[in-house]
Amino acid sequence: MKRLFYVLIVSCCVHVPGAWAETRADEDTVLVTWRDLQLALSDYEAALQGIPEVDRFSFQFNLQDITKLLNAMLLSRTLAAEGRKLGLDKDPVIRKEMALAAERVLASRRLDAFERAIKIPDLTAAAEERYRVKSGEFMVPEQVHASHVLVATKARSDEEARARAEEVRGKALAGADFAALAKEFSDDPSAGNNQGDLGTFARGRMVKPFEDAAFALEKPGDISPPVKSPFGYHVIKLHKKLPAWQRSFDQVKAVLLEELSKKYVTTEKNRYMEAITTDKSIDLNKSAIAKLRKEMPKIPDELLMPDSKGAAAPAPGK
Repeated sequence: MKRLFYVLIVSCCVHVPGAWAETRADEDTVLVTWRDLQLALSDYEAALQGIPEVDRFSFQFNLQDITKLLNAMLLSRTLAAEGRKLGLDKDPVIRKEMALAAERVLASRRLDAFERAIKIPDLTAAAEERYRVKSGEFMVPEQVHASHVLVATKARSDEEARARAEEVRGKALAGADFAALAKEFSDDPSAGNNQGDLGTFARGRMVKPFEDAAFALEKPGDISPPVKSPFGYHVIKLHKKLPAWQRSFDQVKAVLLEELSKKYVTTEKNRYMEAITTDKSIDLNKSAIAKLRKEMPKIPDELLMPDSKGAAAPAPGK
C-alpha cells in the first residue's frame, strides 16, 4: 500500500511549469494531493503521450510500468517545484531551455497532425509489383514435424551412448510408443513435458547433423539411425513432412499494403520536413555560425606521454 501511495505521489509532481493552477477541480479528477502539489488525471494522460504509440495500449494494462511512470513524474515535479523556489526559472538560459522543450512538444504534435492528414492512395498496383519482383520472400520453406530421443554423451562413453540409442531405435521399430520411449530414455530436459515432440520446424532451427537427418526422412513414421550431434546421439521419428509452398498475393496483400502505406507516410513526412530545412529563403549567418565551432585546446608538452628516455613521445608517423 505504501508503495502504491508513493507511486501515485510521483505522478503528482511532473507537469508543465506553471500549469497546476490552470485545471479547475470540477473539470479534472485529482488523483493525489501531496504537500502543496496535486496530480490530476490529465497529468497522467499527458505523460502517456510520451510513450510510443505502439507501446501505449499495452502499457496501460501493466501496473508495474504505470508505477515507474508515476514515480518518474513525482521526481520531476518535485525537483521542478524546488527549482522554482530557488528562482532557477528566472535564469535566461533556463527559460530558453523551457521554451525549446515546449516547442519540441508542439513540433511533435504538428507532425502527428500532418501524418493524420495524409491521404494514402490506392497502393494495390504497387503491392502487386512488390509481390511479383520479390515473390521469393513469400515462399514458405520446407518443414518437418518430428520427435526425438536424446542419449547424451556427457555422463557415459560414446560407445555406451550409441548402444543405448540403438536400443531405443530397435524398440521404436518394433512398434513401441515413441512418446513413452522419450519419457523413459531421453536426456533432453524437455522430454518430460513434450515427450520428445519438437513440433514443426524449418531448416536453420536445429544443429546441422540433426537437421540433415530429420529432413532426410521420407514418410511419416520413419525412424532415423542414431545421429550424433554435440549433444549426444539422437533417434528421430518423422510425423509429417511439409513441402515448400508459395503464398498467394491474396494471402499477403494486407501485409504488403500496410508495409507500403507506412513507407508512403514516412516519405511524405520526410519530404515535408526537408522542404522546410532546405528552403532557399533561409538566411544563414555563416560567419556567426562558424564561430560556434570551438577549437581543440592544445595539450601542454608536460602532459604528453614521455618515451623511455624521458622525452615527449613523437607523433605517429614521425
